[in-house]
Amino acid sequence: MPILGVIDSGKTGHLGLTTDILVIAGGGGGGAGVVSSTVGGGGGAGGLLNFSAQTLSLGTSNTVTVGAGGGGANGNNSQFASLTASVGGGYGGGTTSGGNVGSAGGSGGGGDGAASGTGNAAGAGTTGQGYSGGNGTTAGPVYGGGGGGGAGGTGGAGSSNAAGAGGTGSNTYSSWLSATGLGVSGYIAGGGGGGAGYYGTTGTGGTVNGGGGASGVATSGGVGIGGNGTANTGGGGGGGGSTSAGTGSGGTGGSGLVIARYAGAQQAYGGTVTTTGGYTYHAFTSSGTFYTGGLPYATGGTISCDGTYFYHAFTSSGTFTPTRALTADILVVAGGGGGSGGGGGAGGVLGYSSQILSFGISNTVTVGGGGAAGAGGGSTTPTPTNGVNSQFGSLTASSGGGNGASAYGAANGSNGGSGGGGGPSGGTTTGGTGISGQGYAGAGNNGVGAGSYPSGGGGGAGGAGGVPSNLVGGTGGAAVNSYANFSNLSTALSATGLGVSGYIAGGGGGATYYGAGSGGTATGGGGQAGVTGTGYTFGTAGAANTGGGGGGGGAFVNGGAGGSGIIIVRYPK
Repeated sequence: MPILGVIDSGKTGHLGLTTDILVIAGGGGGGAGVVSSTVGGGGGAGGLLNFSAQTLSLGTSNTVTVGAGGGGANGNNSQFASLTASVGGGYGGGTTSGGNVGSAGGSGGGGDGAASGTGNAAGAGTTGQGYSGGNGTTAGPVYGGGGGGGAGGTGGAGSSNAAGAGGTGSNTYSSWLSATGLGVSGYIAGGGGGGAGYYGTTGTGGTVNGGGGASGVATSGGVGIGGNGTANTGGGGGGGGSTSAGTGSGGTGGSGLVIARYAGAQQAYGGTVTTTGGYTYHAFTSSGTFYTGGLPYATGGTISCDGTYFYHAFTSSGTFTPTRALTADILVVAGGGGGSGGGGGAGGVLGYSSQILSFGISNTVTVGGGGAAGAGGGSTTPTPTNGVNSQFGSLTASSGGGNGASAYGAANGSNGGSGGGGGPSGGTTTGGTGISGQGYAGAGNNGVGAGSYPSGGGGGAGGAGGVPSNLVGGTGGAAVNSYANFSNLSTALSATGLGVSGYIAGGGGGATYYGAGSGGTATGGGGQAGVTGTGYTFGTAGAANTGGGGGGGGAFVNGGAGGSGIIIVRYPK
């Protein structure tokens, strides 16, 4: 897609929008340790590129790609339209005894530290984007892994008693980061610290900055898990440690970031917009579209444009006021129900097409919150609650998702936009019902009262919650990427940077109560269920602004809260 204007005006005006663009790729994952053998190198930071004084043609949509951080792999590239992509950070070495080198990337991954062998070499950085990682060592007793390279410097080498430091990040763009509330103390794109092993002596972790993940430092009581890179910094993940009895995993690299900046008041749409200090900044923490020129025909919410439609996305309550008469499509998603033992139901989803909105008339927008999480079992508190309704003006409200049930009190799931899952029981429990046209029912426990005592999955906007088996909790009901009266939903989610992989309103997974069972999975913002048999794991919350139901929790642990709702108003540009 062409984006650079053919007219070189040299300034913002009717010929084009002169824009500075900062692009940071996802950081590389830290290397994992291997029992009695290696410790991981730190992941390299995502590549950093700046494009100064780019003249963007007015009325043009520019695709913005924000790369994810790597988990045991290189980070993913980030790119602004057709400009040169910044390269994902290299992953740290550390999965093969004595021979796993760091990977090349935007900044290179650190080499592994090994008790034997001659590997340990670091990966190279990409010229103009980042630096190489540091080498690991074969010297004990700690066998330090090398730090990942950063945008501001090379990763440190591991030593016999310490992990290598992550390469320093860059603070060249600290004013950009301050304006947008991003970065870590004015830095971005730092390398992850190398791992450190424990073979009779506790080592020292390498220092990190700019979002790099902390070193995994093994001790007599733990294997040393590498820290994750900070989200939207491009920081590398920390390397994992190891002992004679176990290994530590490497951390995941931090996701990337794209920021576009131009002088003066807002003249474009996309990302999170801030005007301060004589500049307007558009910060993209996920992929989206940067549209130049053309004023929207209403106020309220976060405004974006994909070249076909203007979108007003409300992630919290507010007011939508047309500045001329409009015909608009409206999507209304309520908050998801809280998980308990059973998964929470997704918030109800309603679409309204071709709604006539009058000039100058303010429309109240109410975005419902997610329901509170409840106890999975073993306690009567906390008590789960349904999600909260969402509503646009006087249109029919979408209903909050039903909460999942626990083993105490009411063992059946609650009714809602989509119904909550039934809890664990020695008898039979039922899921809550959904509202026709908004969502589906949750599942009961199918009479399974032995073994792991599983719970049912919460209903989703696209399907009923899953029925559990003896050792597996019910899956969350299906999410949606299309919906009646709001066509091309996935396109709208992409343009606004919302949803989870193009989906919303998935039900939460049902948990298992006892034994070696596994929790039910979920999609589209629904929370994953916790488990009890291999450790007490809490259910996860539904994703914010998806209406996803919260995941269920097992014995003695809580479920997850429901995800908050969202409202999107769309009209032709």
